[in-house]
This record gives sequence, structure tokens and C-alpha cells, in this order.
Amino acid sequence: VYIRWGRTTCPNGADRVYYGRAAGSRWSAKGGTSDYLCLPETPQYKNYYSSVVHLPELYGVEYDLDNGRTSLLRQMYQDDMPCVLCSVTTRSKMIMIPARYQCPSEWNREYSGYLMS
Repeated sequence: VYIRWGRTTCPNGADRVYYGRAAGSRWSAKGGTSDYLCLPETPQYKNYYSSVVHLPELYGVEYDLDNGRTSLLRQMYQDDMPCVLCSVTTRSKMIMIPARYQCPSEWNREYSGYLMS
């Protein structure tokens, strides 16, 4: 199991578990995640509290490629970064999917909880 950053499809020989968008902490924020997360395109909220504010938040990752000086970079400039979780069926696997409390079909949930920073 691995994350393929910047893509929504897996290469030949790997199955797509889910696809989504890359997220991480704001560059100027204290606390939060040090690694990027691949958030599913369709998050699930078990309990949502709109009153919880001023805590470390997740932000979508965008391409910021020197203001897009070439045509390829201009097309990508400030686009959201996609990601895909790929699985190779011949290998054992264990994953943590942020922003979901249900597993993909044919998977078993071993743990459930809140992602904290």
C-alpha cells in the first residue's frame, strides 16, 4: 500500500483503494501535521463540532510553481494536488485513512478514533 502524490490513478499491477486531495498544516501555523495526508474525495464525519475553533487545521496542498513561467506550470499553478492510495494485492497491507470511519469494501477495521495533532 502506498500513496501516489499528484495522481488519481494507480500504475498497472496496483489497485486504487481511494483517491482524494493532499492536505497538510498551514505553512505559518504552529502544531499540526508534519507530513502530508491523502484525504479521501468523500470524507465522512461521525461527530462534527462547528464550535471547535482555533486549533491546528488542515489545508489543501496547492501547486505553487514559481508563478507558472512555462505553459505546463501555468496549467498547474495553484491547482489542488491530487493523490491516490494504491494497493498491490500480492502484498500484506495496513493503512490509516484520515477523514473516514468506514473501511473500503473487503477491508477490516482494526481501530477507530480521532486524528489529533
